[in-house]
Amino acid sequence: MLNQFSGKNLEKNIELFDLYADKFETLPLKFLKFHGSTNLDQVLDAMDYAVYAYDVKHIIIDNLQFMLNISKFSDIYEVQNIAIDKFRSFSTNKNVHITIVVHPRKEDNNLLSISSVFGSVK
Repeated sequence: MLNQFSGKNLEKNIELFDLYADKFETLPLKFLKFHGSTNLDQVLDAMDYAVYAYDVKHIIIDNLQFMLNISKFSDIYEVQNIAIDKFRSFSTNKNVHITIVVHPRKEDNNLLSISSVFGSVK
């Protein structure tokens, strides 16, 4: 995150590390302690609390597929569609921005397409 924040490779510019670490430390970041597949409603409840208690205005969900554990479901598209619908409603109702990270399937020598994210069912 520090490399992205600074726009520099801090391993190669170690003398800049303290400068950017100090700047980064001033950002009002809050992290939820979810890891792996998590019930979507539980995540939404935690997001609701963060908006209320900390006045959060931007939420990042990384990584949607990992969070949903869609391997348990036969209709991957439907599960993701339900999640997106719930996030969209939350964003509208709470007046917050939500960024959702969806990692595409790794495909050798092929351009990414909609099936790289949703599979061939879409």
